[in-house]
Amino acid sequence: MFIFLKFKHEAFSVAVAVLLLLQAPSALSFADVPSTRAPPKIGEAGEDEIGFALAGGGLRAASACYGVLRGFQQKNVTHPDSGEQVSAMDLVAYNSAISGSAIPAMLYAYARVSTQELLETDRTTDPSKITEDELSRMPKTSMGYVIACKPDWRNILFRAIKKQLINPLNLLKVHSFWNAGFYKKFCEPLNIPKNKYFTSSKGELDKILQENPKLKESDFLLPRDDVKTSTMLLITMHGSRADGNKYMRKFQEILDKAWEEYKAQETLAYFTNSFEMRPNMTEIVLSIRDKYGANIPMPYVITPDCVENKYSGTVQVRKNKVDFPENNVRPFEWGTERGRYGRKRRFSVETWASMSTNFVGSTTKVLDQLITGLRTIPLSDGSAVTQKFADGGTSDLMGIMPLVARGTKNIISAYIFNQNPPITFFNNTYADIYRVANATSLEDPDFDAHFREWLTHMNPRITSLFGFFNVFPIARRAYIMDHVFLDPNIDRLKELMIKYNALFKAGEPLIATLKDLEVIDNPFWSIKGGKKINLTLMYFNMPKKFSENVPEDAVPPPEGHHKIDEDGRFTNEEFKVVPELSVDGIFDQLLYTCPQINMMGYLGSWMVDHSWDGLIGPNGEEVFEGFGKIFGKKEINSSR
Repeated sequence: MFIFLKFKHEAFSVAVAVLLLLQAPSALSFADVPSTRAPPKIGEAGEDEIGFALAGGGLRAASACYGVLRGFQQKNVTHPDSGEQVSAMDLVAYNSAISGSAIPAMLYAYARVSTQELLETDRTTDPSKITEDELSRMPKTSMGYVIACKPDWRNILFRAIKKQLINPLNLLKVHSFWNAGFYKKFCEPLNIPKNKYFTSSKGELDKILQENPKLKESDFLLPRDDVKTSTMLLITMHGSRADGNKYMRKFQEILDKAWEEYKAQETLAYFTNSFEMRPNMTEIVLSIRDKYGANIPMPYVITPDCVENKYSGTVQVRKNKVDFPENNVRPFEWGTERGRYGRKRRFSVETWASMSTNFVGSTTKVLDQLITGLRTIPLSDGSAVTQKFADGGTSDLMGIMPLVARGTKNIISAYIFNQNPPITFFNNTYADIYRVANATSLEDPDFDAHFREWLTHMNPRITSLFGFFNVFPIARRAYIMDHVFLDPNIDRLKELMIKYNALFKAGEPLIATLKDLEVIDNPFWSIKGGKKINLTLMYFNMPKKFSENVPEDAVPPPEGHHKIDEDGRFTNEEFKVVPELSVDGIFDQLLYTCPQINMMGYLGSWMVDHSWDGLIGPNGEEVFEGFGKIFGKKEINSSR
């Protein structure tokens, strides 16, 4: 649902979505209450901090991250300070999430049910214990339920038409339709109250109330008491409401010119094993951007305590030159959005998450732009402009950049897509890549050819972090701003290919750590170089060691077929698309079944449990040292 896709019938899809969401309730009002405190900061990471980067990818990503979060929640570790046994999630500082994964990240902290109910932590991590009945079971208090639940189309459509007939002015609220639909599907079933401010803790709330006596405690939503991990969501600014998409058209010119220059600077070394003298995309964009008003989609990183614009530069905003970033503020202070009859809508958790997931509003089509999120924000020149905000995946679909900007030492990235058209698409598997690029050693005489194939098949949202922008431009996306790791000969990407291929050959999950990645300056994200981080990448695939252990009666194969194929994928009609569930538009994603969502959950939690103490390659070599090593202590009382 929340990823950049080409709809089969785009205009029809958006038109129907508008009708379905016309039931949006009117907004509540609130007082203007600027804080007297110094501007907040997301701040620097603590030593050895752990952060999760949950990549986008629609409801498929939401389903995968649901399982991964459950897996870490089920693990018990020793707290380094207190010595007490706690969930591994208690040692995770942030869930940095984008697009579809913003759903589980927000719900993990703010759903009004217990964490055990939300993630169903009583479920097994042993695939041999999965049953048909358990695959069909989906409690209404679970995260899986809100992902899988089907809207009552006829009732919603009837109410939308009725509301329109009663008051035609409802059509003027079209920009809030996505927000309203998001609340109805993901928040209401888990008892999240509507239109509440939010913050990080009772202590922070007490400070806010002391400084702002017009506010009340009941105006705010807090994380559940047992939640120690904070939520960090990325949204992207796409220009002002009044610019008629001129901002994004100028960005397309920047992107086109930067790509032309990048390709012009490439040398024959691109086709050698050394990959020396890579063009520097950051320098290229910096040399071009001012000619086009520096109109680049801006990343905004938002936590419960801070709204932080990461972009640094002078930008043309309509007729004015404005310096960015503007001052940081707390979420309850950030901008305004007019509701019906001039009333103002609070920046609530549903607004926060719906902006991050609104891929429709991030396109340049006029009809789609009607559904973009709007906030009127004060700029550094003293003006206030109504800006358009939508899916954070325009800037970074991996969720890694906000954590690098914070300085997080240990980043664990979970991702479930490998789109690089026209070579690979959302339904391609790692088995498809392995067939054309299966080298597992630098000594392989065909390594160079295999590596070139691997790069052309891999997701450029990952390779761009290392300064490799692939052979095809990424249309309308700002990944040209995401070079953040020093890797002049892309040796670290070679390391990643070798590790992934070894694990795939051994039937293991694809989990690999790239240690001591050196961070370089990146002005688009306000990142200063010099630090080193450890990046663990979890590629959500279907390992044979999982599928071969699932009982056949839970995934009955077609007559005359084996339970799994040569790649380890189920042959059962319902499960053969797991984990590459269709993301071909909004409506395909609303057709996921409860058993499919549950299988995604089982797979995600198994990946964590199975790899806790490390993963071994086909020749007995250690490929991944294990999550237990990252979390500092081995699990205590492992018994599930």
